Amino acid sequence: MTALVRRDRERERTTRRRRLLALVAASALAVSCGDHGQTGRSSERTTTAPAAAAVLGPGRLVAIGAHRTLYLTCVGSGTPTVVLEAGFPGDSQTWRDVQPQLGRSARTCAYDRAGLGYSVARRGIHDAGDEVDDLQRLLHAARLPGPYVLVGHSYGGMLAELFAHEHADETAGLVLVDARGRDATRRQLAIWPRSVAPSVRRAVFRPVQDGVDLAAGAALARGVRTLGDTPLAVVTAGTHEDWHRVVPPTPARALDRLWTTMQDELAELSSDHVHVVAVRSDHFVQQRDGQPDVVILAVRAVVRAARIHRRLPPCRRLFSGDAQVRCRE
Repeated sequence: MTALVRRDRERERTTRRRRLLALVAASALAVSCGDHGQTGRSSERTTTAPAAAAVLGPGRLVAIGAHRTLYLTCVGSGTPTVVLEAGFPGDSQTWRDVQPQLGRSARTCAYDRAGLGYSVARRGIHDAGDEVDDLQRLLHAARLPGPYVLVGHSYGGMLAELFAHEHADETAGLVLVDARGRDATRRQLAIWPRSVAPSVRRAVFRPVQDGVDLAAGAALARGVRTLGDTPLAVVTAGTHEDWHRVVPPTPARALDRLWTTMQDELAELSSDHVHVVAVRSDHFVQQRDGQPDVVILAVRAVVRAARIHRRLPPCRRLFSGDAQVRCRE
């Protein structure tokens, strides 16, 4: 086998692993390895963060203190400010198919978390609590006016949920795009057959990945039981073909049912919510090959509700005439 062929095959394996990582476990946390009570803020790992790459996109690097910078890119104007939070291990490019349209009705910003895209990695291992702290520092350092509408995809949904819970006074609304549910990995592991794709199982459910303690983040999210009456839109993917290619039909269908249950649970976090299923989309609903219009409409509805201090309209009214969605009331 030539070096070129080996490189191409390795690249293909890496791509498949990352898609499974984002889809099957979302935050890829595990429940049986190590001490999940630790937040990871003081780590034994002392690797040096790499230097920042030259910024080629339209955004800028924002200093957030402690000699650290995060990449931020914003479009549009108007309040409340919309903040886009990518999944794991995604970056601001995740939102390229919806950010320009969202910017037509409100200031809309995407950013790269530490170690992703143009943002320099942190030293040592960190967790979701650290990432939420980073986001708050970024918003203040960039002088972006609050309150904010947080839009989170997959693992980013958990971060948006934590931000809304910890900084309720700075949160105007929330949109969760096929986001990770409470105790997702523990519940998924109970279904995932041990004998099927064990290498994928080990890779996907490791508690620490790319310097992020995912298990500690899940423990933090477990404490979020309500977001009061914060306007909340939950957008759920209608299909998850990737895990149907990995596990047999019966557990794959069980994973589908579990994911739907977890999405319903997320919707119940707020007394003011809509929950819509993007019927023909896979996990990346916001991207061109998903149903980005559903995400755009959901975000605009939450922005409008926050702006005029009214409740969200019923899901069926909001998505009236769209045969490619299904409302869960």
